[in-house]
Amino acid sequence: MARQLIQACLLMFAAVFVVSCGGESKTVEAPAEQSVRSHAAVEVRWEDDWKRAFDRAATEDKPVLVNFYADWCVWCKQLETVTFRDQKVAAMLAEKVVPLNIDIDGDVADLVRDHRVQAPPPILVFSQRGEEIGRIPGYLPPSSFLSVVEKFLRGGPVRLG
Repeated sequence: MARQLIQACLLMFAAVFVVSCGGESKTVEAPAEQSVRSHAAVEVRWEDDWKRAFDRAATEDKPVLVNFYADWCVWCKQLETVTFRDQKVAAMLAEKVVPLNIDIDGDVADLVRDHRVQAPPPILVFSQRGEEIGRIPGYLPPSSFLSVVEKFLRGGPVRLG
């Protein structure tokens, strides 16, 4: 009886984990490559207001990287705890873009609709004028995330999936 209960719980947990977020990983790396390479502090100043982020982008002459997230999203938590905490990713976020967090469960229905956000966690990169220059549809581990965003910033073609 206890064994059946444990198996049922594990199956339910697996089902919830699989469908918990709409975004999916397009690139899978070896577990060692997904780990945080360093916990050295890199100051990343995330904005939480659309207008303020684009004003800052104009002042700093940088593009805007938008993380559309939800507190309930498993892949969003992976981005936050693995990818964004990677030292190289954090340095790129701090130096090359204005990072912006948008909680899709907030008062942002127009932004979600206008930018075709179907489920978290898409990452969108915009020029200072608000033109989309790149989109990551779901979670990517640190090295893949860094590679894709750097290609967006150079204006090179990027193929995901």
